[in-house]
Amino acid sequence: MYFTIFSLTITVVWVSFFAILISTFRKQMSVLQYFSIYPLLIVLLFCILRMLLPLELPYTIVIDSEKILPSIQFFLVTPLFDSGYINISPAFFLGIIWFFGTVIIAVRHIRTYRRFRHLLAFLPAAGEKRLYQLLAAADGENRSRIRKIIVHSAVESPAIIGCIQPVIILPDIDFEDEELLGIFIHEMAHYRHKHHFIKLVTEIICICFWWNPLLKKLSPETAHALEMHADKTACAKLTQPQQRKYLSAIIKVIGNIDQANISNAFSCSFVEETEEAKLKQRFIMILGNHYKKKRKYNLIVLACVLTIFLLSYSFVLQPYSEPTSADFGNTESPTSDSNYYFIKTKKGYDFYEYPERFIVHMNEIPATLKGMKIYKNIEEKKRK
Repeated sequence: MYFTIFSLTITVVWVSFFAILISTFRKQMSVLQYFSIYPLLIVLLFCILRMLLPLELPYTIVIDSEKILPSIQFFLVTPLFDSGYINISPAFFLGIIWFFGTVIIAVRHIRTYRRFRHLLAFLPAAGEKRLYQLLAAADGENRSRIRKIIVHSAVESPAIIGCIQPVIILPDIDFEDEELLGIFIHEMAHYRHKHHFIKLVTEIICICFWWNPLLKKLSPETAHALEMHADKTACAKLTQPQQRKYLSAIIKVIGNIDQANISNAFSCSFVEETEEAKLKQRFIMILGNHYKKKRKYNLIVLACVLTIFLLSYSFVLQPYSEPTSADFGNTESPTSDSNYYFIKTKKGYDFYEYPERFIVHMNEIPATLKGMKIYKNIEEKKRK
């Protein structure tokens, strides 16, 4: 396994494909009603894994492009300015734009999060015992690390912030006990399922590849998928009447969002995606009891997505180029009477140095090496 710029390039292509697949699955209510949210979560998982592992595996086939990619490579590496000490090529220029764009966006996100955390540090904890009693009821037998609940009129939606010392924030809305119970179960689901880490990795991917328009929807689609995953956990613990109260809590929060002025930065919220279609989808999934129905074919979905994931490592594209003298470890390229030979293969020729040091694979023998010895296989070479 090894990393190259070409394995990274094909990774970006596949991650973009997975992002489109996530958005497609999310919009298909028939898929969600039948399979629940598992296809969405499975594709999201493999999307993140593919980005974290931009490698060439042992079974990866290298496909050489002899026309298009070499032309692109030549354009990118051809100097626009060369003073002898400074060489500026299109690739260098694009790399600088990519780097500084990533840094600027990352700094903005970090500053927003730090301001948000500093604000929370100054806000006092709610003193109402009812809140902590309902939190304990939502947490069940588990002992969570949550010791602070903040209630403030500027908060737009209930949310949980932080992983080591998590804090729950609530808007200053008159929630009923059963509404609060559903909210706390929802937020504890985010905490238990480590949704913070999933959102963080997704944000990092979007920040690093800010120039890719196909990844723009990855972050909001991820947030919506995690909201639905928390909804599923809440529905499993709530009765039908309590689920109605759960939906009424969502409606109250939606009405409060326009009046709030503090956005929940890097948090897992109760209502984060306010797009009408996504909210309608959450209501349909809960009212239709689609989270609690047994799904018979989830393993088939997993097998299909896993197959696509493994196939994404099956090939990598790279520009074809003939070996240079550096590939041979000499100052000059080998000549016809030098210590080198070819072994014929199904897809070209393997180039070796005596006795059996493999150097490079070639689709065709360059004109400068036409005089080299060619063996049908390694056994024929050993006999001679």
